[in-house]
Amino acid sequence: MAAALLLCGVLHLPADAAALPRMGPGDYLPLVVAGLCLGLGALLVVRDTPVVWRSAAVAALGVVTLHVLGGVTLFDPLEGAVGGPYAWAGIAAVLGAGAGSVLAGVALTRRPAPEGEARDRA
Repeated sequence: MAAALLLCGVLHLPADAAALPRMGPGDYLPLVVAGLCLGLGALLVVRDTPVVWRSAAVAALGVVTLHVLGGVTLFDPLEGAVGGPYAWAGIAAVLGAGAGSVLAGVALTRRPAPEGEARDRA
């Protein structure tokens, strides 16, 4: 899951960091997605808690939603990003985020109960 989020984050990083001050308000969306994905991917590596897993799953679903809505409204979320020039980058971002959200769901449902809760149930 962390690798999928980190991949999505890297693909959404701006290709030209010097162009950031000249960008319009709508052009910052890929930068926000990149920061969110990279931050949650790194946090998932450091902290293995249900809250982080849920947040990572929501961020991954957000990436999928962004790309689906972008396809419907003819908005390219990767325009001006590192993955923008490559045709496979959008597909990799969507498939990685979708697989990551499924993995997060599996990890959350298969997670063993904390030790205190297991004793209370017995």
